[in-house]
Amino acid sequence: MEPYLVFSDIDGTLVRDHQIVTPLTKRVIRTLQKRNVLFYIATGRLYNLGRVISRQINDDVRIIASNGAVFENEHQLTQRYLGKKALKAAYEACLADPNLSAHFFTTDAAYYTQEIPKFVARDAGNLTLDAGIDYQPVADLEMLLNLSDQITNGIIIGRGHPESLAAAKQRLMDQAVMSLSSSGPDNIEMIPTGIDKATAIRQIQMIHGIDADHTIVFGDGQNDMGMLAAAKYSVAMGNALPEVKAIANYETETNTNDGVAKFLQQHFELALSDTEVGL
Repeated sequence: MEPYLVFSDIDGTLVRDHQIVTPLTKRVIRTLQKRNVLFYIATGRLYNLGRVISRQINDDVRIIASNGAVFENEHQLTQRYLGKKALKAAYEACLADPNLSAHFFTTDAAYYTQEIPKFVARDAGNLTLDAGIDYQPVADLEMLLNLSDQITNGIIIGRGHPESLAAAKQRLMDQAVMSLSSSGPDNIEMIPTGIDKATAIRQIQMIHGIDADHTIVFGDGQNDMGMLAAAKYSVAMGNALPEVKAIANYETETNTNDGVAKFLQQHFELALSDTEVGL
């Protein structure tokens, strides 16, 4: 079989309940890996949290993390950083509004400006998973700037305060020191300028000599829209946002109904018995 690249978002796409990869999904991915298919997770999560998911499948699953600021090629990591101007702008935007909390990520650590309820952290960045994450408060701007050669991306959270988020987003857009996206209505994703999941995908396509005609991408949220344009087979989940479905070339079932696995089964004409998928 000709080589293919497959990229899948995590939350709302590949997994159930933010962390469960089903037996069917595992089996389909493992089968395709034996048939010249490279499978990548493409997530807004920091790298170590992406590894929580990849380890459930196997060691050959590769990772795009931090919305494209970090990605694997074999066992090497390529990283991009937000930079001091972006960190200062984000810190000051949250300092000006007590309804907002910012989280800044390295590959294995998270730094927050304001403690928030654990369920909010879980929904926004899945920080409660046991993934060996060092989770620390930001003491002041100087501390944050001293981490500028490590912080790859971040997220501003404002659950229940859309007006605060909108004002912060406009403030950051006006300063033009980073790229902005969102993985949900209660957050702003902060990414290095000119970086998104699509930029990582295009670099990986070049490295492996696999074009868009042999690339499949799955997503459900706003921060997946760029990478959908990098593949001929752009697939929106059944639970995806309307704007994601509008630009995708295909639609599959929801993440809770194994939409990724079922599309791949059909596309590659895989026939797996109940015994094979561990049901």
